[in-house]
Amino acid sequence: MSFMTFVKKIRMGFSLSVIFGLAFYSCDYSYIEGLSTIEDYTYQPTVAIPLVSSSISINDLIDLNDISGIETDEEDLITLVYRGEIFSIDASGIYNLPDQSQTISVSDIPAPAEGNVTLPSQTYNFLLTFPNSEIITWISFLGGQFSVTAESELMAQDGYALDANFKILNSYDSNGDPLEGVVSLSNPAGINLGGSRIEMNNEENFLQVEYTITISGNGTPDNAPYTINFSQSFINIQYDLIKGYIDQILFPIGNTTVPIDVFKNVTISNLVFENPTTDFAITNSFGVPIDVLFDQFYAVANNNQVVNVTGTGIETPWRVNYPLEPGMDPVVTYKNINNDNSNLFQIAQESPKEFYYDVNGLTNPDGVVQAINWVKHDSNMTIDIEFKLPLWGRVENYSLQDTLEIGLDNIPEEIEWLEAKLILNNEFPLDIDIEVLLLDENDNITDTLFKDYDLLVAGGNVDAATGLVTEPATSQIIELIDETTIQNLLNTKRIILDARLKTQGSEDGTSVKILDSYTLGIDLGIRAKAKSIIELEINE
Repeated sequence: MSFMTFVKKIRMGFSLSVIFGLAFYSCDYSYIEGLSTIEDYTYQPTVAIPLVSSSISINDLIDLNDISGIETDEEDLITLVYRGEIFSIDASGIYNLPDQSQTISVSDIPAPAEGNVTLPSQTYNFLLTFPNSEIITWISFLGGQFSVTAESELMAQDGYALDANFKILNSYDSNGDPLEGVVSLSNPAGINLGGSRIEMNNEENFLQVEYTITISGNGTPDNAPYTINFSQSFINIQYDLIKGYIDQILFPIGNTTVPIDVFKNVTISNLVFENPTTDFAITNSFGVPIDVLFDQFYAVANNNQVVNVTGTGIETPWRVNYPLEPGMDPVVTYKNINNDNSNLFQIAQESPKEFYYDVNGLTNPDGVVQAINWVKHDSNMTIDIEFKLPLWGRVENYSLQDTLEIGLDNIPEEIEWLEAKLILNNEFPLDIDIEVLLLDENDNITDTLFKDYDLLVAGGNVDAATGLVTEPATSQIIELIDETTIQNLLNTKRIILDARLKTQGSEDGTSVKILDSYTLGIDLGIRAKAKSIIELEINE
């Protein structure tokens, strides 16, 4: 039995299963000769293709990458938080111990009559000097060296030797023993200060060093009596803990810019925030009271206008508390700037893009009437800031864009007509107008959907007393697409949702609240009537 070959050209779901059924039912193929006279068939289906089905939350409306955090309160109100450290200074940035040197002279030393002679011990004061008016009574050391050299040229010429035992009074090494050593005319002495301490107590700024001098040898006392010069030095001092009074030291905290990025990618006008706040947390582990002094504090608006922060809340100095004893936890001093004590409300309406600070610090602002100070090597002071914007207010114009990938592979090539359908379910208290921009493979904008509508969806119904949405609003838009836009749509790879928003009742001064639970549901699709031609070609 011979078989006929069927070559088919079919588009949009046409099936030849019936013809194949007939072929296997009978060996009589005479009816097939008539198929050659059948005209091509035009099939006109209507297809629906979803493009976007999305639920937009506050995370999509605001770029959270530029925000330190989001907080919500008991009613789910969103607060945007910008948090950062604007200043940090350690002990070396405020206080250092300089190297110290001093020479003492011991005069009228007789030559030994015979053998050795040991002179009675003598104590000499070593006065520590500082750049300011410090009063130091106690020092412990991480490192450094106490060095002593002895010089007596005439005694050496006469052939005598010198050994001097020295000891720092009220000093203790890591084992609790005094810091001491031996120096001679030919050999200087050095003591490692690491792990030691010196307690000067009431001898403020004075060390006391005791010397016991022994002279030996069989020289000729031609140049007697002698003078011995002892050079004493503290070198490379690294303190662990200092106690005393470190004076009034003015130090720069620094000038710092804190960016506020929520406004940088959007266009906003007539913006009102009801309750912006700025919180400062000043953490101090110095055992010293400190005043913080603002030389400059201002905001820079999006239009680069400079607005000074003023009000009783920003009046300085700010007194910073301190831990009373070494080993205590750092003490945190909080300062809050709000609508009641500053012009922060007015500044927030200018869409600030950054805050600028220029700040100094002053230790012991009340002078020597303070309690005893202390400073550890790891003491530090930091200033952290939190700028908080509760999403409670109103705005006339807020423009933003979002880019989405779409797939249009299922759209027929030959279309009789096409319509775009947009369904919006809006829980936000925001009136929203959206245009859909079509992008080709090179990200060029080729066309726009829904450009002729002033308002696509109204905001949810708002209770003016609470600022909360009581019922969401729903809109459905159907737009018939012309032939040019259809061709642009077929070449579209991505779309941009270009949105403009304003809060409900903003023209009447009504403020609304944005809750974390609010969403905007977007369903975008197209419906098309396609022309599909089915061609039958028969070969024997």
